[in-house]
Amino acid sequence: MVSGGRVLAVTALGDSVRMAQKRAYEAVTCTHFEGMQYRRDIGWRALDRKK
Repeated sequence: MVSGGRVLAVTALGDSVRMAQKRAYEAVTCTHFEGMQYRRDIGWRALDRKK
């Protein structure tokens, strides 16, 4: 059981920011524990700069 704070960091690489983001979210789906929460804004700043 987790009492708060970050307990795991997931990183990913790719040929683009979008590919790295996709791979990071795919890696998150392989991890499960009670009360699990994760950020849904991975890479948004880098993707926003590309517009």
